[in-house]
Amino acid sequence: MTILLLADGVSWLESLLEHLFVGPVWPASILAAVVLALVLISLLGAFSPDFGLGGPDLDAGVDLDAGVDIDPGVDVDAGVPVDAGGEMGTGVDGHGHHVSGDLLGGLTAATMRAVHLDRVPLMVWLAVFALFFWVLSFVLWFEFDVRHYRPTLWTSLLLTIRNGVIAVVLTRFTTAPLHRLLIPPTHLHRTALVGGTAVVETSTVDDTFGRARYATNAAPLLIDIRTSGQPIAKGSRIRILRYDAAENVYYVEADEAASP
Repeated sequence: MTILLLADGVSWLESLLEHLFVGPVWPASILAAVVLALVLISLLGAFSPDFGLGGPDLDAGVDLDAGVDIDPGVDVDAGVPVDAGGEMGTGVDGHGHHVSGDLLGGLTAATMRAVHLDRVPLMVWLAVFALFFWVLSFVLWFEFDVRHYRPTLWTSLLLTIRNGVIAVVLTRFTTAPLHRLLIPPTHLHRTALVGGTAVVETSTVDDTFGRARYATNAAPLLIDIRTSGQPIAKGSRIRILRYDAAENVYYVEADEAASP
């Protein structure tokens, strides 16, 4: 009796694995398993998957994903440089302009907005997508595709792309209510920072060197600053006077109102 039960258990497990890892179903099953594991680990508090989207993430299209759009001359808190052309990590200095980087960044930002990844948290979006992706892959394969296609690598790849596109569309419409509820991005252009205050991050600020932390409704931004007056010590609050586009820096002075 025990042997029969074990045999039935092994047979059932083999059948389950065959259904989960066949044709276009196996990529969806792997993604669903990974997302489920991340969600469970996150719920246990051992790990908080952020993927760079829980805090500010500046892409090449000058769109700060965590709720801030910002022009050139500002670095995110993670220390990612932004060139004067509005690009990130292209290796172009403040006087250069990389058209392909701008185009790619613009397309990336537009795509993220189109599928609601500009406001909806990545883990929420990914969980919804993985659910739709797996259900579509499983149902379509066993109810339709298996009668017309063989589970070859090329066929599975094409069907996976089809299922992924459909899942993205369904995820986009499903997350629409959440997208409307979340706070829209605050636009911060380089001139908008002028008149604001920040806190010095470097050991000192003079006419050749300095950086400050500028608070936003997301994570703080790091901006390059200079002063034409007396050097300002670390931790001091400063007021932004103007932005120098040629040098790609902000000129500041000590904020006397914040002095004790």
